[in-house]
Order: sequence, then structure tokens, then C-alpha cells
Amino acid sequence: MKKTLLAIALLQVPVFAFAQSSLTLYGILDAGITYVNNQQGKSVVMSDSGILQGNRWGLLGKEDLGGGLKAVFNLESGFNLSNGAMGQGGLLFGRTAYVGLDSDKAGVLTFGRQYDFMTDFMVENSAAANGTTAVAFHLFDADRLAGEQLNNTVKYVSPTWGGVSFGALYGFSNVAGGFAGTDAAPRASSFGLKFAQGPLVVSAAYTAVTGMTGSLATITLRGHSQRVWAVGGRYRFDKLKVFGNATSTLVRATAAGHNATINNYEVGATYFVTPAATLTGGYTYSTYASHGYNQLNTTAHYFLSKETDVYLAVNYQHTNNQAMGAGMFLDTTPGTLIGYSSTENQVGVRIGLRKKF
Repeated sequence: MKKTLLAIALLQVPVFAFAQSSLTLYGILDAGITYVNNQQGKSVVMSDSGILQGNRWGLLGKEDLGGGLKAVFNLESGFNLSNGAMGQGGLLFGRTAYVGLDSDKAGVLTFGRQYDFMTDFMVENSAAANGTTAVAFHLFDADRLAGEQLNNTVKYVSPTWGGVSFGALYGFSNVAGGFAGTDAAPRASSFGLKFAQGPLVVSAAYTAVTGMTGSLATITLRGHSQRVWAVGGRYRFDKLKVFGNATSTLVRATAAGHNATINNYEVGATYFVTPAATLTGGYTYSTYASHGYNQLNTTAHYFLSKETDVYLAVNYQHTNNQAMGAGMFLDTTPGTLIGYSSTENQVGVRIGLRKKF
């Protein structure tokens, strides 16, 4: 009996010898104090969280299947550090939930709740992803750079050939007969193209979502679909990184019964003062409904370690749209004027602490 069990065990060794798995627990915690000079005519000082980066924890898994093929998955949950409430409408893994296969030669194919290529290929060309707070994302986040998830998606990202990579995503409505016209069942497609060679990265992306997406832009403007184009790039010198992007969004069938176009043009730079200190600044000009929105954002970081830093952020907005004040800023409720300035200008100052793990 013992010899039989030993023989079975020995026969199984070659089958599983290559199978190596890894599981990584990670997260980001961001908290601080923010001052805004004008919210509906009054200044406010608040304790808030997730302003530099959204608070999250996640599990990243990988299993080596042999021959350059791996099984992969990512489960990521967002939450409010100030009160412990779950983010993304209370979803357990509202930020990311996918499983798939990663091939060295063929690329990555994943299924689940995922970001489109506005996030994957474009966001690193923005000030918000290079050190300023999330306030630096564009008007209504109409161009989706802040990261908006899509359900029921199939996503492919190619390997890099000669510095070039590309990707495609399709999101199913999962409703008989196609378009359902509800928040729960949009149809989506997204494409991305990127060229990376040494310190230079240039990228472009396109996303189309039909059906109520639940995004800030469609909620605020009462639209039922989005079409977004974006191009951008970045270049790293010795102690300086420059970046920029241009995006154009069409939101169809707004509350006023017509389409709305929102354009954004952003430039910025990060200066690495010392290995422990950085300074990032960015300027964005946005146009919407014949109005202009100007936004200046700057943030200084001091790193106490590779995973812990303190920062000071200053944000300024100006617009010629007196009906909306300074446009969207901190703690703004979609579809209302809560959080808007009563004048054409708005200033926010924040001091915070970020911990990664």
C-alpha cells in the first residue's frame, strides 16, 4: 500500500512541478485636512480622505501554467477611510474584479469589471496621476481619465512589439434585445494604442458607452451615452518629467434635449527635487457650452519612506460661467450645485498623508 501511494506521488510531481502561484495583498490609505475658500458662498475646513488617491485594498494573484502562460486575477475594493463605508455604491470589489490569462507571446485576456483604455493608456499623461490630487481630473470627469469601471467586459492587451502595444475592450449589456437604457446595462467598447521607447511615451485611446453609464458626466448632464477621444504623451529627463493630453467628449441627449461637447487641454511637469521630494504642477483649460474653465494644480511631496509620504496641495479654478461658479470641485454632488463656488473662482488647499502597502 505504501509503495502504491509513493508511486502515485512520484507520478504527480512532474505534472505540478512548474505550477508556482503568488498572491499579493496591497492597498492605499490617504487622509488629510482640506480648506476650500468658497462652497455656495462660505468657506469650509473638512477632514476627508481619498483625495490624492482613492482608498483601496486588493488581491493580485498569479499562477504559472508553464510555457510562458499564467492565470491572473485582481480583486480590488474601494472605501472611505473617514467613516469606513464601502465605495463604488457599496460593491464588495467595486474598483476591479477580473480573471484571465497572461501569455508572454500572445498578450493578456481578462474578463470581469474593469477599467477602459482612458485609464490604462491615458491617465499617466495627466497631473493627477503624476503627483497632484484627484481634483486635477477634468470637468465632470467627462473623459473618464479618473477611472470609471465597466461591467461584463472582455479585455485584451497585446504584448509590446518594437515599443508598440494596443488593446481592445468590449462590455456586454447582458440584456435580451440589446440596449436596455438603464444604469445597470450599458454597452461599451474601448481601444488604446501606445508607443514607449526609453523616456518617451505617446498614447491614444477611444471609448464609447451606450446606455446610462452611471458616470459623473452622464448623471450631471442627464446624458445616455459618451464618446471620448484622447491623445497624450510624456517624456522623462534626468530630474524632470513633462506630460500633456487633449481629450474630447460627446455626451448625447442631455437634460436640455441636445448633445454636449466637453474638450480638455492639459500640460504639466514633475520635478524630482531630491530622491525624497517631488513637485508636480499642471494646467488644464476646458470648454463646455461656450464657457471656459481654467484649472491650476500643484502638489509637493516629501517621502518618509518608499511607501509613506506627506504632501501639500493647492488647487485653483476660474471660469466665465457665473451660473455654475467655478465648476466641479471637492465634495460636489452630481446634478446639483452643492460644492460649487458662488463666484467665478475657487481655491482649495490640502495637507495630507498617504500610506501604501
